[in-house]
Amino acid sequence: MLAALGYLAWQSPDLLRSATEAGDALARLSWTWTGVCALLALAALAVYGELHRRLLVVAGAPVGVVPMQAITFAENAISSTVPVVGGAGSMAYSIARLRRRGVDPTLASWSVVLPGALSTIVLLVLAMIAAGAAGWLPVWLAVVLGLAVALGSALLWAVVTRPAVLRRALTGLLHVGRRIPWVCHHCRGAWALDPDTVSDRLAARIGLLRPTPPQWVVLVALAVVSWGFDFLALAAAATAVGIPVEWAPLALGFLAVQASIALQILPGGAGLAEAGLLGTLVAAGVGAGPAAATVLVYRVITWLGLSVIGWIVYAIQIHAGPTHRHRHAPELAPHAA
Repeated sequence: MLAALGYLAWQSPDLLRSATEAGDALARLSWTWTGVCALLALAALAVYGELHRRLLVVAGAPVGVVPMQAITFAENAISSTVPVVGGAGSMAYSIARLRRRGVDPTLASWSVVLPGALSTIVLLVLAMIAAGAAGWLPVWLAVVLGLAVALGSALLWAVVTRPAVLRRALTGLLHVGRRIPWVCHHCRGAWALDPDTVSDRLAARIGLLRPTPPQWVVLVALAVVSWGFDFLALAAAATAVGIPVEWAPLALGFLAVQASIALQILPGGAGLAEAGLLGTLVAAGVGAGPAAATVLVYRVITWLGLSVIGWIVYAIQIHAGPTHRHRHAPELAPHAA
């Protein structure tokens, strides 16, 4: 984190100078293309929410489209704006909201982790494809790396979802969980009494979230479409400013933004994402002013704009939806209910 802050401090004079030079480019801003950028950003997040919903459908725990979208937008706001604990806080929020919708804690937790993991894997594969197409890597190496990521992920999934591996991992987690004082004492007692049986039942619940090959195709396609809309939002921001930027530099800048966000050093990759995208555009021959204007339009919409919408949804959701009361689910009980 100190290294990232040091880099940001080193880049801050250039960032401020570019922001000052962005005035002329913003004065010629196309509001039509700015609106297109906003719609694409909304669509990207909405498709990600649908990916999450489809995973729950696979597990037999369907959640409505509107509630799932509300959870997704609020989760994004928490993750993008809350310092330090934003990522963990957003996951905890999503799990809590899903439990209010009747999804048991095991499936809720597993389904919150999987969309992010799948999206990350898809982005890595797309990055390899872009690297080969743009000439950043030899085509053969890009293909090999892309296949390695895809096949390695598939192998890891096959191993992790094996019942024996799941049971062993869950038994260890139960031993840890029963020592956490603020966890329900009834559940902790059940875990301590017969952790092996409880882990068997938890593994069976997780086993429900095992997509068929056609379902995997749909899930991967949703992840690809979500990233595609996000990239097109960046292209629309560049068009709104009036700069003819080729797709390769835009793709590199897009990947720099996503890497900054994924590091979770600062909320939403603040500062690092802007510096990475600005540097990429300037290196591609775009003037500092238009490049800074593109960065401002894109980040104001995809980071600040979506975060504001998410916090509004969060405020509404606090007072909406069914009331959740802790229930001792059958798979957590020492004996079958």
